[in-house]
Amino acid sequence: MTDEEFWALIRSLGGVADERTVARLCGELGDRAAAFQQRLDEMVRALDGSRFLGLPVGDVSDPPGVEPLPLTGTALENLLLAVVAAGPDVYGSVRAEPAVVKTRRWSFSEADRLGRVFERIVGPPGWCRPLVFGSTGHWLSYADAVHEIATALDARDDWRSWWAAAGRERLELVIELTDDDGGTVRTGGRIVRADFRFPLQRLLHRPPGVAARLAAEDVTRIMRAVTAKLRLPAPPATPWPANAEPEDPRSADRAARLKELRRKHR
Repeated sequence: MTDEEFWALIRSLGGVADERTVARLCGELGDRAAAFQQRLDEMVRALDGSRFLGLPVGDVSDPPGVEPLPLTGTALENLLLAVVAAGPDVYGSVRAEPAVVKTRRWSFSEADRLGRVFERIVGPPGWCRPLVFGSTGHWLSYADAVHEIATALDARDDWRSWWAAAGRERLELVIELTDDDGGTVRTGGRIVRADFRFPLQRLLHRPPGVAARLAAEDVTRIMRAVTAKLRLPAPPATPWPANAEPEDPRSADRAARLKELRRKHR
């Protein structure tokens, strides 16, 4: 799908993504749903959500006089979708200068509907739903690899059986590439959310094959944490992306040493 086609469809929203406008968009998409979703995801990734973290941004549904809350989590994800929905001119200005989002109130409380147009048309996606973001463009190959792994997990019988034992609807796998290393697994309700942070420095000036290998190793680590939190059987082997370098034995050794150090310092 070309930029011209994509933005023509976005303009049909009238600048706002809500239940009514997204329903109208879905009616126009037809067999272009997959191509539109791909372009939408690319546009959201290009905004680089880490640049908006903590910015105070208000929603039009906020009560009068309420101070805008700093952007984080779902609100941040929805705001990025609302920026796309506002059209190419607004999108371009916000992408160039993130602070522009503070100059107006947005209608982003229902913008998540825009991010699910493909699901709405073709049915729900698989049980493993990844979200990857970082502070520079160096993480894009890594993100592609994580999405490839998630697609493979959804397709494999052994992984579907493993997840079925959890008795939950889906796993939201959120990875932020930053200076930190660690994460948590939250299990409230029907959705399990794994929020992890991994060092971005590992990806700087590295080829896609290395990024894909690191993505597979990180997903393996997350799945082990999910296994422990939910007391599940040992997970199957992680599907390796097609372009990934072979597993580095030193990575497993480092992980084992780190685990031992943490155990000693409890």
